[in-house]
Amino acid sequence: MSNAGVLEKLLADSGLADKPQTVEANLVRLQWGSAFVLVGVSGSAIVAIAPLFRAPPPGQEPAFFKKLLEHNAYMGGMASFALQPDGWVVLQAGRAIKGLDALEFQTMVAGVGRFADDFDDKLIAEFYASAPEHTNRAPVED
Repeated sequence: MSNAGVLEKLLADSGLADKPQTVEANLVRLQWGSAFVLVGVSGSAIVAIAPLFRAPPPGQEPAFFKKLLEHNAYMGGMASFALQPDGWVVLQAGRAIKGLDALEFQTMVAGVGRFADDFDDKLIAEFYASAPEHTNRAPVED
């Protein structure tokens, strides 16, 4: 079965097939409240990523990263915040496709979505009120 077939089957079997918008082959976007989750297959892994912020909040990085680590502890390993090489702050979870069943897939994707929807508003209020251009909600300027 192709990677696209694996993703389609997991979405259908988990009850999430009515939610996604196809972004490209092997990649879909699902909305969770004010957050969205990109779910993709790459090689033998599946990943759910919620891109939240284009960059850490200027001048508040130590307090911001401390808060992310506290949130990571609260999530208990279901998902974790990460800083990507391009500067984006994301909430993510992933695992190997082998042995992944529909319930585990649904739990992983929904967990990222629910945590992202909860934490994005809290982090925006605390760290991004004066810098909305660094969130995923601000329009990107060309």
